[in-house]
Amino acid sequence: MKNVNHIRAYFNILIKRRWLIFSFFMIVFLVTLLFNFSATPIYQAASRIEISKENPNLISFKEVMAIDTTGSDYYQTQYKIIESRTVARNVVRSLDLQNNSEFKYEKNFFSGIIAFIRNTVSYIPKKIIALLNTGKTNENIINEIESSDSGLVSDFIDRIEVTPIRSSRLVDISIEAKDPAMAAKLSNALVQAYIDHNLETKLSATKNAVLWLSDRIDEQRKKVEVAEKKLLSYKEKNEIITNFSSDAEQITAQKLAQLNSQVIDAEARRVETETRYMQALKLKDSPDMLNSIPEVIDNKLVGEIRKMEVDLYTGMSELSKKYGQNHPKMVAIKLELQDLEKRKITTVTQIINSLRNEYELAIAREESLKKALAQQKKESLRMNKMAIQYGVLQREAESSRNMYDLLINRFKETSLTEEMKTGNIRIIDIAEVPKKPVRPRTNQNIILAILVGLSLGIGLAFLIELLDNTYKYPDEIKEHLDIPYLATIPDFAKEIQSDDCLDELITISSQKSIASESFRGLRTSILFSSAENKPQVLMITGSGINEGKTLIACNLAITMAQADFRTILIDCDMRRPKIHSFFKTCHNTGLSNFLVGTVEVNESIFSTDIKNLDIIPAGIVPPNPSELINSANMQRLINTLRQQYKYIIIDTPPISAVSDAVALTPMIDGAVITIRAGLTPRNAVQNTLDKLNATNCRILGTVLNGVTHNNQSSYYYQQYAYYHEGNNPPKPTKKNRFNI
Repeated sequence: MKNVNHIRAYFNILIKRRWLIFSFFMIVFLVTLLFNFSATPIYQAASRIEISKENPNLISFKEVMAIDTTGSDYYQTQYKIIESRTVARNVVRSLDLQNNSEFKYEKNFFSGIIAFIRNTVSYIPKKIIALLNTGKTNENIINEIESSDSGLVSDFIDRIEVTPIRSSRLVDISIEAKDPAMAAKLSNALVQAYIDHNLETKLSATKNAVLWLSDRIDEQRKKVEVAEKKLLSYKEKNEIITNFSSDAEQITAQKLAQLNSQVIDAEARRVETETRYMQALKLKDSPDMLNSIPEVIDNKLVGEIRKMEVDLYTGMSELSKKYGQNHPKMVAIKLELQDLEKRKITTVTQIINSLRNEYELAIAREESLKKALAQQKKESLRMNKMAIQYGVLQREAESSRNMYDLLINRFKETSLTEEMKTGNIRIIDIAEVPKKPVRPRTNQNIILAILVGLSLGIGLAFLIELLDNTYKYPDEIKEHLDIPYLATIPDFAKEIQSDDCLDELITISSQKSIASESFRGLRTSILFSSAENKPQVLMITGSGINEGKTLIACNLAITMAQADFRTILIDCDMRRPKIHSFFKTCHNTGLSNFLVGTVEVNESIFSTDIKNLDIIPAGIVPPNPSELINSANMQRLINTLRQQYKYIIIDTPPISAVSDAVALTPMIDGAVITIRAGLTPRNAVQNTLDKLNATNCRILGTVLNGVTHNNQSSYYYQQYAYYHEGNNPPKPTKKNRFNI
């Protein structure tokens, strides 16, 4: 049910703002129609090209010009090149578009302003950047920035549309023009200019590479000569004949190993000979121990001497059996033995001397080998140092030579590439002369105008409704305020024919009108607001001025009196009193006079021409209305009137302006809140309710005043009109003056 209410509320907003929606829709629709029938037809011609991968290199030159043509950034770059000013300017100049009527416009005031703004915006950044380059004169800067065909190029670029075809390398290049033949011509010219630009860019890069390689070759040639001269000079200085190859290093290592092995053997030999010589030298004085020396034992002469001694001792033993010690034969044998002993000692001495000579020779050999080893080590170290420097110079020379050879090869390859005029862009379809214009799209624009006009009109209606922070219909009050809703008072200004204030009392001047019936409905709602404790003292108040509080209070009091209820109407608005003017009574005597004690109660009460209705005017305007209303005399007055009247209706000033109404809350039985339709803000109403609730005031309900007759409120008027078909209200003659 809640959703249904929301839908109904939205529908009511559309009905209420229907003229706004319709007006906005018609403006958009008519402007679109005017544009469609007055716009110049625009034709579009499209060419289709293929931007494929780079052609296979006939020579290996990828290191010089390496372009990745597989990534999406490459294709995005190509699309922007097609729309570049350089390519566009080439087309402009090749087709002489400056003298073409397609690109000549009649200048007017607005186009002049637009052109001035566009040129200024494009000129200022270029001027600032150019001024930063101090190496150029002002004349050169101006020549670079200003161009006679700048606007023409911009216009041509605005006509270009580049559309890549998904999942392919195909691209559609479209151009718009007023003349269909010119559109096709421009599209084909743009494609050709792009192909020429692409090829020229590659050839230009190749030419630059050739020039760069030529300079590098000259520099590298000089480096090669310098490096080779350094290597040759070093070889001559150090008398290097052969290269320091791995074989030479291996031979040097073998020599060192061999000498080292010989030194070790010489040391062992020297230790061995030294040991034998020292041993023999120690046993030299012990002849018996000399036989333990291996050299002595192995000596043949010593062996023969020993053998001869054995034979002599054997013969001497046999002769001793026959002869005595002094026998000549015995003496001869002894002499021979002595001679052999001497010979043996001499031989042993020779052997010892031989050991000494051998020992000394071993020492000399060892020292000689050590010297040779040390010399070889020095030579090896010197060769290693020479090899390091030699290797540095040799590698530098080889590197320079290799780089020089590489540059020569690249130079040859680049020279051949410069002569190749091939590209990776192919024309698939040339642009043909279009048969139908692409703009204006009449059907599409009309449909779009209808949708946009309705959408914007409806959106504007809801926006205005959203910004409208007032109550306009009874349903809004019931939805937002948690208090009873009493009645709807229509805007009955059209039913009044004169300026007389008595005519504002619609319940007297037109008792059968819808407005009079509304006030009687308000009376009924108040009478039945409580079954047990019916309110007697009623306060009519509101949030602000011009809400119709006084008008409602007067007409409500009249309906009470017409129902045979003795009623009194009190004007408590002592700041802007109005009740006396409605009933044409004296205003110099009234409530203020009684409250200050200058008159009695009966003297402040005035009767009216309406049966059962009396009034108490505000009296003389006092300087302190709030203090008077909050006095004991006011309470005494209310108590006195309770005894004399069935209903007491009090008209008060706005609660948001002064505190007079709040001061009356302890003395009354209920308050009626007036709300001016489309005028009273919702927050003001809520503020009024908060102030009354803070004083525990009984709020009988709200009255929506000044409701205009429309579809939203037609239900209420139809109910009244059903019972008053014979009532034909007069035509309106004046503006509404009932915002009191």
